[in-house]
Amino acid sequence: MTLPVLSRIISMQHSKTRKLLGTLIEITIISDDTTAPDRIEYVFDYFWSIEQEFSRFRPDSSLSRLNRDKIAQVSSRFITLMKLCKQRYEETDGLFNPLVQVARLGYSHSFDDGNFEQIKSIADTDFSKVLIGTDRISIGEHQSLDFGGIAKGYAVDMAAAILLAFGYDNFFVNAGGDIYTHGMNNSGEPWVIGIENPFTLSIDTSLILKNTAIATSGRYKRNWNIEGRNYHHLVNPLSWENESAIMSVTLVGRKCVDCDSLTKSIFHLSPDKGIEKIQKFGMDGLIYTLDGRLLFTTGLLKKYGLTFAEEEENFV
Repeated sequence: MTLPVLSRIISMQHSKTRKLLGTLIEITIISDDTTAPDRIEYVFDYFWSIEQEFSRFRPDSSLSRLNRDKIAQVSSRFITLMKLCKQRYEETDGLFNPLVQVARLGYSHSFDDGNFEQIKSIADTDFSKVLIGTDRISIGEHQSLDFGGIAKGYAVDMAAAILLAFGYDNFFVNAGGDIYTHGMNNSGEPWVIGIENPFTLSIDTSLILKNTAIATSGRYKRNWNIEGRNYHHLVNPLSWENESAIMSVTLVGRKCVDCDSLTKSIFHLSPDKGIEKIQKFGMDGLIYTLDGRLLFTTGLLKKYGLTFAEEEENFV
C-alpha cells in the first residue's frame, strides 16, 4: 500500500475518509475554498456509484446482472471499462484477464465478511467470447466478469478529473493505495508518497510525485487459509496458479487505471522480467521479491526522487 506523507500546513487542508469499494477512500484538497468539503462529498458519491455498478458482491449491480444473465444493456461507462479490460488483456498477453473467478479459490464474498469458501464451477477465461456492443455486452455460458483489478484505478482517475473540473489544482485521491496526486501539498511542495514494505509493513521508501498516479498490488494483505492452504487474491489467468516470486509491485504513471491494472500482470512474471515489462510499458516502478530483494527502475531515482528510509530523518 502507498501512503501520503504530509508536512507542515501553510494552506487550508480539507480531508475526508470513507469506506467504499471495499477499502478506505481518502480525499484531500489544499484550498481556501469553503465549499471544498461539499465537493469532496460529491466525489465520494461518484465512488459510491462505481460500487453500485461494478461490485460483484452486490446482487443488484450491473456487473452481477451481466454475470447472471450473460447479456445485458449497460452504461457507456461500463463499455469504456470493458474496452480498457480488452486492451489490457491484449497488451499483457492474457496476464490481465477480468474473467478470472477468484471465488474458485475462496474469495466469493466481501473480504470483510471473513467467509472464505471455494466455489466449484467451470471457469471459461476465453476473452474472445466477450462481445462488446455500443450499449450491450454478452459473455459466455461459463464466464463471469470481475473488475476488481481495474475499477478502483479507473475511479481514482475519474475522481481526479472531477476535482480538476471544480477548479482545484492541489489535491490527492487515495483509494486503498491507488493514488493520484496533483499540484502541491499543504507545504507548497510536491506530494511525498511513502511505499510500504510488505514484510515489515513499515514505510521504507518515498517518492516525490506531482500530477502523477501510483498503485500497489501485493499478496500480503488480502490472503486467507482454507484447510491449511494459504491463498491470496492475485491469480495467474494462464496457469490458475496462486504463487509468484513477487511479494508486491508498485507502478508510477500518468493514469491510475494503468498503474492499477498493470500491477496485476507484472505480479505473475519473474522479478527481472517484471522490471523489463514495466519499462516496456513506458512506466516506472519497484518490486519486492518473495526472497526479500527490492528491485526498481532507474526512472524512480531520476524522475521521482526515490528515497530510502535511512536517508530521511522525518520519514513516516
